[in-house]
Amino acid sequence: MMKIKVKLYTILEKYAKGKVLEDNTIILPKNTTLQGLSDYLNLPDEDGIVFLVNDLMKEKNFGLHEVDEVKVFSFIAGG
Repeated sequence: MMKIKVKLYTILEKYAKGKVLEDNTIILPKNTTLQGLSDYLNLPDEDGIVFLVNDLMKEKNFGLHEVDEVKVFSFIAGG
């Protein structure tokens, strides 16, 4: 298992409830990808969601490592 820091922004914040700990960390199996994190959080599978790992934009197939910091943004908003 590995511990990573996760912060969801904008309309995605609701997906953290009950899954991301109070200190913005989450425990995941080793070798989890951003897609695995997305699935775990039940994030919508749509364009417009951007993942930054350690402040660098990454694709969903990127493998996460212990102590990574992941920020998740959505650039699509309802009207």
